Amino acid sequence: MDRIGIIDLGSNTFHILIVDIDKNGVFDTIHKERSFVGLAEEGLQKISEKAIIKGVQTLTHFKSLLESFHVSKFKITGTAALRSAENKDIFIATVREQIGLDIEVIQGDREAELIFKGVSMLHPMTGNHLIMDIGGGSVEFILVENGLNSWSKSSNIGVGVLHSAFHNSEPISKKEIDNIVGFIHDELMDLRSNADNVEIDSLIGASGSFEVVESMNGNPIYSNKISTVSLENYHQVSSRIINASFEERNRMEGLPSSRVKLIVVAMILIDVVIEMIQPKELRISPYALKEGLLSELYT
Repeated sequence: MDRIGIIDLGSNTFHILIVDIDKNGVFDTIHKERSFVGLAEEGLQKISEKAIIKGVQTLTHFKSLLESFHVSKFKITGTAALRSAENKDIFIATVREQIGLDIEVIQGDREAELIFKGVSMLHPMTGNHLIMDIGGGSVEFILVENGLNSWSKSSNIGVGVLHSAFHNSEPISKKEIDNIVGFIHDELMDLRSNADNVEIDSLIGASGSFEVVESMNGNPIYSNKISTVSLENYHQVSSRIINASFEERNRMEGLPSSRVKLIVVAMILIDVVIEMIQPKELRISPYALKEGLLSELYT
């Protein structure tokens, strides 16, 4: 039995997952935690000083967890913000010098590959699906045709990017929505052309913003099970969020305070993708990149 730690430095949120894995690849979650850091909260160009301080504090805490749980092997990955920000090397060097941790920055195609592997651990990949993982800096799309990964892309249209560029009014204005929709359409021309002639059985949302749909419907958020949400229920939640002010969202039951600021642009993004690919249903997977890394570490 190996005890393995995965630390995923997302552009919005840092995650740590500690598991025991047996020789058959079955794992038991020992500890799971997330902390909103906001590396891409002001866009992908530069990580703010506030986010650097918060990130270092979070990783100091995560290192103490690795030690207290006696983790035998661990991996730390960074994604969009640590690929793109002009001061990314300062953050990476600070973490190495102050905490003694090395970060592996992965490219978008590698991120999409890991997300596919993670979701595949829970979801039988038969039929046609679009997997979508919304991050703060980037969004990964994986088109699954007849169970196989036929096309994937990482696009720099994460919620931190969209919010910083477009969302200035509360509630968000129609003009701002139109600008976001136009921008997303321009960025996702490849997705449209690749998915155009594919009948999509489901849009599979990988945790994150998609979990809000479950929690606001009063449904449980599963840690190791795929759930299904009707498109009607999704659109009810989406419309309610998009038309609300920050203060109104902050009072919404089932909407975590850490997601209040960025959730509007996330819902607009999902709306556009649903309109574009016309899936039969929406599924939500709690497994994504971290679990994809786990699948590689025990094989």
